[in-house]
Amino acid sequence: MGRRPAPVPSGKPGQGKQTNSMVAGINLAVFKNTKNRDGALKFVKYLTSDEEQIALNKAYGSVPPVKSAQQDAAFADPSLTVIRDTLSTSAAALPQVPEESQFETVVGTAVKELFADAAAGRPVTTESVRAKLEKAQQQMPKK
Repeated sequence: MGRRPAPVPSGKPGQGKQTNSMVAGINLAVFKNTKNRDGALKFVKYLTSDEEQIALNKAYGSVPPVKSAQQDAAFADPSLTVIRDTLSTSAAALPQVPEESQFETVVGTAVKELFADAAAGRPVTTESVRAKLEKAQQQMPKK
């Protein structure tokens, strides 16, 4: 059985056609007023180098965002190939919103509470999930 694209509810996978994943990762930035700008830029260059991307992503079992590093044999595993193909053909960046940090906190708290309920043997139902997410939504700023 050969590689197959990830299934999608409808439509053909592809940029702008059907999004079935998100692009995520760790962002790097160098502020223009940093005290050691040259050192900071060298550090960013080092972290985004093929060699370091291969080492980091091997350690974490993820796919490097640097396309040339993706060609390393370590990322030829079929599961990583599916992830790489999905990211390149049918993934989109999440919308950037000013309240993202607060959103992550309130939704993360809701999920943590649901896991605690499950661990304690309390039922986790569609209604309890809905109630926790509605509570989280109420904590977000009104637009």
